[in-house]
Amino acid sequence: MTHQPEPLALWSTDELCEHAFNIFEEIAADNLSAADFALYQQHADSAAYVELATPVDDWDDLTGTALQPDYHVEAHIGLAGQGPLGSDLVLARILLSRDQDESLCHARWRGQ
Repeated sequence: MTHQPEPLALWSTDELCEHAFNIFEEIAADNLSAADFALYQQHADSAAYVELATPVDDWDDLTGTALQPDYHVEAHIGLAGQGPLGSDLVLARILLSRDQDESLCHARWRGQ
């Protein structure tokens, strides 16, 4: 009898969005400029968003490993309509694992 590995418990899309927002709100004050954080606080209730995307290649220097699109996701968190000419303003990109048992989390912040 061969032992089959346990299937991974993956976060749902809604859970990933909530997880990304929780991380963002916990550490945004320490990582955004005072002006960007104040703008976020002023418009969060009406304009805050999170958008999930396939991770781009610039995470390799932080992770030290190649990312797998099936298991990793990049969350863009920002304010809709608050950028130049009414565009969306991305305040942070947060790299997360879809695997509930993996604690991977890295962030790239606007202005850093």
